Amino acid sequence: MHALAAVSGKTDNEAVCAALKALYVPWLEACAYRFQDLVKAEGRLGLPSQAPGAVKPQDGVCTVFVDGLRYDVAMRLKDELAAVGQVQLSAAWTSMPSVTASGKAWASPVAPFVAGKKEDADFQPSVAADGKALSTHNFRKLLAEQGYQVLDKHETGAPDGRAWVECGDLDHFGHEHGLRLARDIESQLAQIVERIAELNEGGWARFRIVTDHGWLLVPGGLPKTELSKFEAETRWGRCAVLKDNSHGTDLTFAWDWCKDVQIAFAPGIGSFIAGAEYAHGGLTLQECLVPILEVLATSSPVALVKVDIAKVAWTGMRCKVEVSAEAGVDIGVLKVDIRTKAALPDSSLVSHAKPLAGGKASLAVEDDSKEGTAAFLVILDAAGKVVQKKPTTVGE
Repeated sequence: MHALAAVSGKTDNEAVCAALKALYVPWLEACAYRFQDLVKAEGRLGLPSQAPGAVKPQDGVCTVFVDGLRYDVAMRLKDELAAVGQVQLSAAWTSMPSVTASGKAWASPVAPFVAGKKEDADFQPSVAADGKALSTHNFRKLLAEQGYQVLDKHETGAPDGRAWVECGDLDHFGHEHGLRLARDIESQLAQIVERIAELNEGGWARFRIVTDHGWLLVPGGLPKTELSKFEAETRWGRCAVLKDNSHGTDLTFAWDWCKDVQIAFAPGIGSFIAGAEYAHGGLTLQECLVPILEVLATSSPVALVKVDIAKVAWTGMRCKVEVSAEAGVDIGVLKVDIRTKAALPDSSLVSHAKPLAGGKASLAVEDDSKEGTAAFLVILDAAGKVVQKKPTTVGE
């Protein structure tokens, strides 16, 4: 993956891919078979009590879910998060199979309130209390019932409670772009760091980062392996649900959410579907060992100044802003900036942040090519902390 990240251009990419197929793929396959032998000997990956989500809820902790955060990528994220605070990295086993529908619930803090039944489709478990499918709506409802704030994009919530946040795009990007994921890992990690920084600016000091699964990334695609269509009820790339009358394979295990559902796993790094460079759902260390990152911000979040952005008006590339504040706030110490990423000062689109004079400021974006860019108008306190923000479009 590191080799792919360092090249660009078709000729260089083909040369590196050829070398990886000769060196990396045989090693990866040998490791996969060895790991699968160990899992067969144990009969499972781990116990439910060892799941990432099996922890006691704590106020003041923001749980951050990143889809497809592979363990070695988490090591790089750990280094990036050092700018935020102290980071501890541990590991756990994900659910069998290592797919999002199953693993996300497994890693969530509401895992004890989730169960599976034979009728559940596509490895999506159910709400234990009523048997309803754990859809996005029901998952969020279950989190809310257990006292978790479900924060959407750019929301920061109340940091004296507990929250669930989803960020990062690793899994979707891998499925969409295959090998390009290796090249764009840094930009994907930057999105996660930005969101953590934004939450820290909003008052959160403790974070627990969890994930659902890792993945395989294989130049030229995973080797095809056969599974009779008469054996499988539902077939995915790296795993398949077996029919009741199926005899199974050497790699057949029960679904962690319901033992009545039998799953056949592709041997080695094989795939039941041809051509995929990026895949997960199988039994390899890269897919099944998931990281848990505990972050304690070293700088204590400051109490937010209560201000409102009353007016934003663009005339060409110049933006005029009016801000109001609660009684007792010295509005003269506040500044205004326009950024593409609210928490990152280096994403500013103006030459410098402007101080408010009488609650007003005027800022110009000098680069005409930025017209139409989605951005944020941010209000900064005397220490440079973001105390308020509002989405805007440059030149709208």
